Amino acid sequence: MRKFTYKKNTAVIRTLKEPKVKKKKWNIDRVIYFVILFAVLFWLVQFVYNKTAWIEGNGQMLMEKVDVNFTNDIRVKEIFISEGDTVEVGNKLFNYFQDDFDSDASIVLKNLDKRERLNNSLQDILKDILRKRIQLNNLKKRLNLLLDQEKKVEKLILLDVYTKNKLDEIISQKLLVQNQIALLKSELYFLGSLKRGIKGNNDLQISIGGGNFGNSYSSPIKGVVGQILKNSEESCYKTENVMTIHNIEKVFIKAYFNLKDVANVKKGSVVEVEFPDKTRSKGVINKLYISTYKAPSEFQKKYEPTERNILAEIVPLNKDQIPEWGKFYKLNLKVKIGKL
Repeated sequence: MRKFTYKKNTAVIRTLKEPKVKKKKWNIDRVIYFVILFAVLFWLVQFVYNKTAWIEGNGQMLMEKVDVNFTNDIRVKEIFISEGDTVEVGNKLFNYFQDDFDSDASIVLKNLDKRERLNNSLQDILKDILRKRIQLNNLKKRLNLLLDQEKKVEKLILLDVYTKNKLDEIISQKLLVQNQIALLKSELYFLGSLKRGIKGNNDLQISIGGGNFGNSYSSPIKGVVGQILKNSEESCYKTENVMTIHNIEKVFIKAYFNLKDVANVKKGSVVEVEFPDKTRSKGVINKLYISTYKAPSEFQKKYEPTERNILAEIVPLNKDQIPEWGKFYKLNLKVKIGKL
């Protein structure tokens, strides 16, 4: 039997190297899931914030404008401006004929008739002026005589030749003549004013050889000429406009808000305006209308009953904003009022 021997050597423990675990790459489906979840949460927070902290409404950018029209039918003779031109107050815009589309010949005859009537009136006024000047000269001579008599009577009263009654009578006559002189001077001044007025109108009358017939229309405001609806030598009826003039210095927004927000829509409230190009600006409510109004069709929801809205007028917060606001004339906007 073999003998067992125990070797007293250092024990050796064999170990195995663990394999490296590869890191898992992001799964594309998981990325999409988290992106959608974040987007939904962001939209939900933004929606709740907008509904609780802001009052939203719709608006339309407008300008103060003047529609050039007439109460009678006219015929446009000649237009002196073009669309987009800037005009000042008093600038001549166009010439026109009235009086049922008179021809040039009939207008000449009417102008001659008017000139003749003015000349006749002027002749009558000149005659009145001449007659009253003669009366005034006679009254002045009489006043000088009364003044001389007054001095003489005063001396004779001192000599007891006349009594004081004689002096009172002369003084009364003198005062009467002075009043008549003052009245004649006032009448002469009035007649002189009439004469100057008639001469001025007569100078404005169109002479036969002048070549400029009809009336002229001047701009009532400073602004920009918008759409010109009529051309030279074209008729314009009383239900039509010749042109439109926009006052670019007066822009405003007509904003429509829901009736449920009536407690928060107040005059003087600061409004945030979002333009179609996504730029933003600040405005202030300048006017609140008493009645409720139907919003334009583009602001109404289709296939739903027409709603009435609160109507407010919004103006720029600063005058420097006016040119920027004017670029969006007639465009629809979004307006918001902060509740907080």
